[in-house]
Amino acid sequence: MELFKMAKEAMSMRSKVKEMEKALKSKIVDIDYKGIKISMNAKNEIVSLKLPEDFGKNSVKDMEKMMFSAMQEAIKESQKAMAEESKKLMGGMNIPGLN
Repeated sequence: MELFKMAKEAMSMRSKVKEMEKALKSKIVDIDYKGIKISMNAKNEIVSLKLPEDFGKNSVKDMEKMMFSAMQEAIKESQKAMAEESKKLMGGMNIPGLN
């Protein structure tokens, strides 16, 4: 009987994980860092990237610094969104690494 209970819980967990994957993919964060606009979902996947018209007027070193900082900011916001979504969907479940 215990085996049946464990299988049922595993199926429930699998369903929750699929639901969470879908929610993370659809949760989009937008950042604007010095005119660099990045949209990223809560799975840390870049959805869109737009550079300001005058971006190429900067030195290569400055462009690299700006892009790096913009990406870092987008990732930070994406991770916050991931944590919020995970907390909502997994609410009360004690899963190591997600609490």
